[in-house]
This record gives sequence, C-alpha cells and structure tokens, in this order.
Amino acid sequence: MIRFRAGATRMALPAAVLALTWAAADVAPASAQNWAELQNPQIAISYVEPRNSAFRPIYERLKQRQVLEQLSAFMSPLSLTRKLEVKTDQCGATTSVFVPGGGVTICYEYVAEIERLAPTARTQYGVTREAAVTGAFVQVVLHEMSRAVFDILQVPIWGRAHDAADRLAAFIMVQFGEDVAFQTILGTTDFFRLSGKTWTGNAFADVNSPEAQRFFNYLCVAFGGAPKSFDFLVNPKDNNEEPMLPPRRAERCPGEYEQVRMAFNLRIMPHVDPDLLVRVRAIQWLLPDAR
Repeated sequence: MIRFRAGATRMALPAAVLALTWAAADVAPASAQNWAELQNPQIAISYVEPRNSAFRPIYERLKQRQVLEQLSAFMSPLSLTRKLEVKTDQCGATTSVFVPGGGVTICYEYVAEIERLAPTARTQYGVTREAAVTGAFVQVVLHEMSRAVFDILQVPIWGRAHDAADRLAAFIMVQFGEDVAFQTILGTTDFFRLSGKTWTGNAFADVNSPEAQRFFNYLCVAFGGAPKSFDFLVNPKDNNEEPMLPPRRAERCPGEYEQVRMAFNLRIMPHVDPDLLVRVRAIQWLLPDAR
C-alpha cells in the first residue's frame, strides 16, 4: 500500500481530484458547500469558448463539472506571489507553450486526443477507459501547474524545466494512496503507449528532452516512491513481456524520488498554509473506480 511521506503536502492534489471527478460520468463533483469558500484569490480561471464546434462538448463538460473552480479550491493552501491565470482553450495544437510570467492553458485538443486514444476495454493491467482518460488528464494538468509554480515561487531548476515538472507531477501522484496512484500512473502510461510513445510529438532536436526519456523519469519517481505497489513496472506478470522500467534504471529510482521530495519540502512547503491544508484535506471527494 502506498503511504504518505512525512512532509509531503497535498496542496497540489487539486488537478488530480478535479480530473477524477470530471472524468467519471456517473460521479457527481464534491459538494459546492465544501470547497466553494476555499478559492485561491491569486488564481483567475476561465473557460474560453472554442472556435471549432467539435470541441464544444469538451468545453461544456469541463465547465459544467467546475474543474477549474475545484482546482482553485485545492490550491487555496498555496500562497502565490502574483495572479495566475488558468484557463481551458482551443490552442491550435495539443499543448500550449509556457511563457514565464504567463498563465496555464489546458488545450481542448489535448483532451480530445486523450479521449480518442483511450482504450475501449480494460487494458492488460485492468485499467478502464475512464481511468485512462483521467490519468492522462491529471498528468498534463499537474505538469502545467508545476511549471507555473516553479516560475512564480522562483524555484531553482537544474536541467530542463519539463523534466522537473514531470518529476513533480509523478511525485504528487504517488501521494494519493494506491487506487488513485494506479489510476493516474497507469492512465498516463496507456496514453503514452497508445500515442506512439509520445505525449505531444516533440522532435528529438527540440530544446526539451526526448519524450521517451521524460516518460522514464516520470515512471522512475513513481516507482521510487512506492516500489512495492509499482513493482510490476520492473517485474511484469508475464515473464515474456519486457519490463516497462528497465531494472538498471529502477535501481536509481529511490534516490531520484528522494531528491524530488527534499526539493519539494525545501522550496514549496514554506508557501503552504497549514490550516487551509487541513481544511482542504477534510473535504470528501467522490472518486471513480480506479481498477
């Protein structure tokens, strides 16, 4: 069973929880009276109407589920030093380019791609279509929010920013407990596999790391934080199947996880209001069946 690490805050749980409540068609969002009063005053949200009518169902669903309002509520323990605009929009591509000093945009094209590639039946690990959609959506939201938090709080980053954001996204995911961690990690894994081992189609000559490398960084932090729960990444049930995470890389994963945990506690935890964190953690969120 995955246990919460000492000092690891749930301040960044919003993206995952809002995605979980949105993706499950039969699950109602958390009661407004629980989270409505916890909006983060430094987060400005908006749902931009898509120009292409094909994206309108996605726009309406996200807006109806109030995913961004829930994100703001869960981010309420985090003190931001400037306004952060978070919006859903039609981007003309699956992802938008993050600009320092700017906001976060979740693209309708990306959500549409997730839904297009999501398996119609349970995968070999028992992941449902809903879980696959949720996991991939969680990954992109947590990744984009991580970039913004690094920028606003002036968190020092060694190496590539996308790599750091992937590691933080994976770190957050394994703080939820076994069911949610399985849903988010495996959902993302399925999306990566079904998309031809790419998240956004970046070229090898891009300024970012190759996406396969980013993906292994992501899996490594998950395995390092919960080696028993994610043992199947290294030791697949089918002996004829190649391990998703090579054993030689897996040996280094506990150390990589510890690096992320220490950096998180040092650079982000000081900006978290402990009283608000307690209130956010007390909210009961309905989650879909993860497996």
